[in-house]
Amino acid sequence: MQPVPFAQWELRPELVAALAEQGITVPTEVQQRCWPLVQAGRDLLVQSRTGTGKTLAFGLPILQGLSAGPGPVEALVVLPTRELAMQVANALGRMGAGPALLYGGGAYAEQLRALRSGARIVVGTPGRLCDHLSRGTLDLGGCRTLVLDEADEILDLGFADELDRLLEALPAQRQSLLFSATLAPDMQALAAKTLRDPETVAVSTGLSVAVEIRHVAYEVHREFRSDALSNVLHVERPDLAILFCHTRAETEELAERLRGDGFQAAALHGDMAQAERTRTLNAFRRRQLRLLVATDVAARGIDVRGVTHVFNLAVPQSAETYIHRVGRTGRAGDSGMAVTFVAPRDAMRFRRLLASAKVELQVRRLPQAEDVRSRLRESYHETMCRRLAEGVDPGFRVLAEELLAYMEPADALCALLGGDSAARAVLEAGLEVPVPKPPRAAAPPVRPAAGRPAGAPPARPGTRQVQVNVGRRDGVILATLVRLLRSATGMPARAFGSITIHPHSSVVEVRSDEAERVAHLLEGHPFGSGLLKARPLPAFPARPHQGVVPRPRSVPGSRPVRRVAARG
Repeated sequence: MQPVPFAQWELRPELVAALAEQGITVPTEVQQRCWPLVQAGRDLLVQSRTGTGKTLAFGLPILQGLSAGPGPVEALVVLPTRELAMQVANALGRMGAGPALLYGGGAYAEQLRALRSGARIVVGTPGRLCDHLSRGTLDLGGCRTLVLDEADEILDLGFADELDRLLEALPAQRQSLLFSATLAPDMQALAAKTLRDPETVAVSTGLSVAVEIRHVAYEVHREFRSDALSNVLHVERPDLAILFCHTRAETEELAERLRGDGFQAAALHGDMAQAERTRTLNAFRRRQLRLLVATDVAARGIDVRGVTHVFNLAVPQSAETYIHRVGRTGRAGDSGMAVTFVAPRDAMRFRRLLASAKVELQVRRLPQAEDVRSRLRESYHETMCRRLAEGVDPGFRVLAEELLAYMEPADALCALLGGDSAARAVLEAGLEVPVPKPPRAAAPPVRPAAGRPAGAPPARPGTRQVQVNVGRRDGVILATLVRLLRSATGMPARAFGSITIHPHSSVVEVRSDEAERVAHLLEGHPFGSGLLKARPLPAFPARPHQGVVPRPRSVPGSRPVRRVAARG
């Protein structure tokens, strides 16, 4: 179907102007197919993936038929999460509507003011909407249109009872529009009791993703994926990226690691206070943050234009999860990249997942330290050329000529670059990341040297480990342990490699020639009401196959939480 520009639709002039101001002139497929059906008063069951323009598909018909001025509620839009509700309310607000936004965690006083002012459109989450119904502050007796957006997610989050309560409060004579990415049996049951003789619109159905998205995978052992991510971020240089983790703790640890590596990053998860979540999302939208580390539930409602990359730190649990994640990029015709770090034991499962999603995958060689430095050198050269093109300060030229009168040009540049943090980053950035090897024949088990604690992972070549007598039972987390190490030794955070926190102790990786000194500095350092005890651990004996990087075995009770390069 050839799209008809909005200027040729029978839209109010102010709506056409608002669309044009946002640079929207041509409808998406779901918008064009829904418009005549909604205008004709039909109930709709719309199956469409994320990022296809669903908000305007129901928003434009609602705004077209909305009564002027304040009055009773005429349209109710129900969404599963606070972020999605805020996103839809903002989109309708840009079109000139003043919807009342009702969501959990929001201030009641502000929501009551919006309702009492006569907002014709109410956008909200099921729990808070039912709360206002119970308080008598929300009257849906005159509502003419109901929209259930991301209805499958509403059911997945357990809001079936709340939906029944809302349906009871709505007039029987109304128009209902149900949008969902999937049509599982519970969705069919919801449609049966919500819609009357519905028209079905299927757009971009099935487990498919936008063709504008490139899918890339890097094979890496799990314990080295943070190193791999740092290298890939340096090489790819995403404008805006969302990084997906499975748990809240993972998001916070990764965001802290990325900030330590010089990236603008923040975590987003469901345990954060609403005000903090809002500040984080607004900073991301304004490009004050470039990397957003999020869980699936927290990121479901994120709709930020210009997200260039999505990173999966591990293989998602299902194809549906993968589709929802990568749908954060490649939106509205933009291009994007989905990057997944795949552990060897997850490789087969990931191939099956992509096969069901009909995705073409490119497996790339993992960038190493020299790749990162080469990319940073290229960027540094571009910066210098741009400065030259913008013109040279005559005063600097006089100073340069004076220096060159008694210095060699290369020596003068080296002296200047030594004080330039960007130039130093070119020399120091990048990590060597072990690449998984093809499977080998089973080798006899290698036992650790005497004196090593059970579960201590092996140190990397050129490093040695130091054991400290504090662990999770002492309230130690990654941030407190790093601060303790820096305070006791005076060394920067980048001097410490892998940190493994056990229940009663922790193991820290440092350079081989620093291990004795670090243990000596930690020994007797105050911690809580006691003093630290520390000792260097014996090294593992050499493996029978040279060049094969030993992989730590998973041990109950231990949790590797940080991997950085041990630098000089």
